[in-house]
Amino acid sequence: MAASSSTAGAGEVQATYLTPTKKAAFANAEAGPSRARPAGASPAYSSRRHSLPGSRCWKVGLSGEVDPRAVFDAGGDGYGDREGMEIWDLGLDQVEAARGSKAEARRLIRVRVLKQIRAIYTKHIMTDPKARKVIVVENTYLPSYVKDEIAKSLFDNLKVPSVSFTPASVLALAACGRITGLVMDIGWLETTITPVHHSRPLFHLARCSPLAGRRLHRRFKALFRHHARYYPPPTSFSYLTRQAIQPVPAEIITNDLVQRIMQQACFVSTPSGPAAEVERTEDQPMPADLDELDDADLMDRLRGRYAPGADATDVRISTTPLPHETQGMGPATLVVPGWIRERAAEVLFDDEEGEAVSIPELVLQCISKLPVDLRPIMISTILVVGGTASLPGFIPRLHTSLLRSLRPPSSSLHDNENPAPLHTPQHRTAETQAWRKRHLEPYKELYPLSPKLAILNDPSPLDGEGGSKGGSAPRWRPGLMSWVGGSLAGALKTGGPEMLREEYDALVLAHAEKGEAYRYRLAGEDAFFAEMSKQSPGDMEGTVGGSIEDLLPGMALSRAGQGKRGWEADVRVGDWSRVVQA
Repeated sequence: MAASSSTAGAGEVQATYLTPTKKAAFANAEAGPSRARPAGASPAYSSRRHSLPGSRCWKVGLSGEVDPRAVFDAGGDGYGDREGMEIWDLGLDQVEAARGSKAEARRLIRVRVLKQIRAIYTKHIMTDPKARKVIVVENTYLPSYVKDEIAKSLFDNLKVPSVSFTPASVLALAACGRITGLVMDIGWLETTITPVHHSRPLFHLARCSPLAGRRLHRRFKALFRHHARYYPPPTSFSYLTRQAIQPVPAEIITNDLVQRIMQQACFVSTPSGPAAEVERTEDQPMPADLDELDDADLMDRLRGRYAPGADATDVRISTTPLPHETQGMGPATLVVPGWIRERAAEVLFDDEEGEAVSIPELVLQCISKLPVDLRPIMISTILVVGGTASLPGFIPRLHTSLLRSLRPPSSSLHDNENPAPLHTPQHRTAETQAWRKRHLEPYKELYPLSPKLAILNDPSPLDGEGGSKGGSAPRWRPGLMSWVGGSLAGALKTGGPEMLREEYDALVLAHAEKGEAYRYRLAGEDAFFAEMSKQSPGDMEGTVGGSIEDLLPGMALSRAGQGKRGWEADVRVGDWSRVVQA
């Protein structure tokens, strides 16, 4: 969520801008020191606030600047290992601690969102929210219930003057000076691919996958538990003869420890040569419905698959010992194998053959659905954003995987060195075999576009044949792209359609009146059915299926709740992304 505000001159309205995204990195990090406003400086570049809250990590600062003032973990309830997890989820029925109750999930999200938004104003911005407008920069697939709770917290609790929603994909491109491109946001909950044409997001062509930071976190946590080595604190008699404990005790593996190891020690390798493609065996499928943390067989197969080709060295990390081991002469030690550091991120690329599509295939599927005239410019202006994409080597590996998918296989199905004569049985047989195997080359129509492939923020674009023109974007980390774009939008006083507080209050009033009419209708319906129940079966024969004028609005629907009854308990903010803009 990107936010900014301005200290304008006398009589002007000040503004604050917020941007919801789903970021995975930068937790517990601090940005640059506070900057005093220089004499004669423009208010738009000095004191306009900007914050970026997401499902897990929030960034707070001033718009018009290139970095946030503070970055903190906003997820969790502050109890146990739940701290540091997501505030909301992909659906209400998936929110933790709600036990499957959508009403309880909505209440938890409302409390968490309101708590963090109030903390932005009281701890970081330290200003009156009633004097500052808000721009909410929303992710492509931001759940509507989260959008409603953000608007309700800002309008009902903080009394902000106005709120406007702006797509994060447009702002990420604006940070690079572009208005057209393919924005790939790899956050914590999901990965989204959104094509943007002349600052207009093509939402109907966007693609989404659950392969993102949380999936990587769970895979690394499972590999770490089964294959890392834990050494208890040394004593005077066992300093050199300590025995490693495997698997690692569950009390040691906290979410905070896993995230710290991933940020400090993990990277994404770029396999090359024959070892880059490891074939899966049919007798060892990758189960998608099992809990990886308890699936020892799957972890053993992954070790046999990844360990032989890895080159990274092991890493030793000091950690807090178990409660019964405090009598040792030092901290406990964890040894993380190098192959886990190097190959854990394979889950985001081509690790599984399940329902989730890998990230490179997701990009190619999105491009193949675009109009033919948009494909060249989109494939040459790919922008990768999101906290998960900040892993070292992620973007070069993505570029290599895309190039590999855009090249025909060595044994092409359409080898025409010795073509069969037309209108012969041999020619028809070849055509039939090629048609049956067409799924082996699903992106054949994109092969001519492989020379145009370029990632704007690629830190190491390839040279020579098969190279690219990437690396032309500013050198901000991928997790900061949307924040910088929101900061720029706040400084330029731009954003999406603006909703004033008066309009929101009118919407709430109309919603309350609709609720009263709905309750009145239910009361009439109850009275109607009560009167019908008093009649004898003979009297009811003339009424069943008869006079429709006797039915009040909504009585045709059953009391079991089938169909929409025209009113919901919570106010719904209009989805501007579904409206065609001029």
